[in-house]
Amino acid sequence: MADRTIYFDESGNTGQDMLNEDQKVFVLASVSFDDNELLELERIFGSQEEMHFKKLKKSAEGRKKILEFLNHKYIDESHVMFYSVHKEFNVCGQITDQLIETAMHYRGFDIYVKGNNLFYMNYLFYFGNFFWNKEQYDNLLKQFVEMIRSKSQETIKNFYATVAALLDLVHEKSVLAPVAESRKYIDEILSSVDKYTIDVTFSAFLVLCDRWYKNYKAPVNVKFDASKQIDHYSDYLEHTRKLAASGVAAREIGYDERVITFPPQIASMQSVDSKDELGVQCADLIGSAITFMYNYENGKHAAFVKEIQNSKLLQLSNAYVLWPSDVESLSAFRSFDPNGINPNDFLAEYFS
Repeated sequence: MADRTIYFDESGNTGQDMLNEDQKVFVLASVSFDDNELLELERIFGSQEEMHFKKLKKSAEGRKKILEFLNHKYIDESHVMFYSVHKEFNVCGQITDQLIETAMHYRGFDIYVKGNNLFYMNYLFYFGNFFWNKEQYDNLLKQFVEMIRSKSQETIKNFYATVAALLDLVHEKSVLAPVAESRKYIDEILSSVDKYTIDVTFSAFLVLCDRWYKNYKAPVNVKFDASKQIDHYSDYLEHTRKLAASGVAAREIGYDERVITFPPQIASMQSVDSKDELGVQCADLIGSAITFMYNYENGKHAAFVKEIQNSKLLQLSNAYVLWPSDVESLSAFRSFDPNGINPNDFLAEYFS
């Protein structure tokens, strides 16, 4: 099993435009099919043309084939894994990671211990949507994204003015206070920000590679549809790939269940054209089905969406999500064991 290739494709990617109204969910899908399995799946579609969700969904026959694929015996945990991201919630997570984490770090606290970062991002999302002034909360998110994207003095000023106005109105000041406090460190924060900082493609890619490595207990070979985000981090990936190949001991960094292996256990990587790779086309069908399901739940596509929801795809136990959670679920997941390695501190020290 160790020599099998993992194929990746993404759907719903809008880069750092995380609040895009038409694409509210991002999915990175990955599959592990051998050549015989790919040929069997290809027979469903009965064509030598590229199996592409956008084209197939336009006809009744194409939708029937998509559903046959999504309910095939190979749609199981040993062949399919994906990461789904609620983009608005991700913005709350980025405010937590970029701003709150920095402010709390200078107070002497590691917010990743005991999963406190998860509580901060969920509090931002739920208070903002259901208790705070919704217009100001929406502006807070929009202006944060603009500040990260442009890093201009005007966007910094606009963002922190909205933070101050909202902070005056809310009862939950302990949630927003560290955001306001981060103003003291914003030049430092933005100095390390680039055009893909709040994009989730690369982080989702690393998580899925790590999970496949742990499934196989061996480094994985990767093929992915051309991705600007993954290409952007190619130097990092090549450096860490060489580290892994040289026999550098793998370490688990992070806390409790939120750990990842360093260096990433990737044996080889190849950017490919999807039309030449059946595996990537299968990943497209999976990722696109999920984003379609979330974006077109109502209206003329409701019946097709319902069938996607009832397919084997949504029954997989190894689907990873960045999604709002209730406090009860968070508390059940939360570990009170403070032992672990802060990923930020580890990588900063390692690469220094």
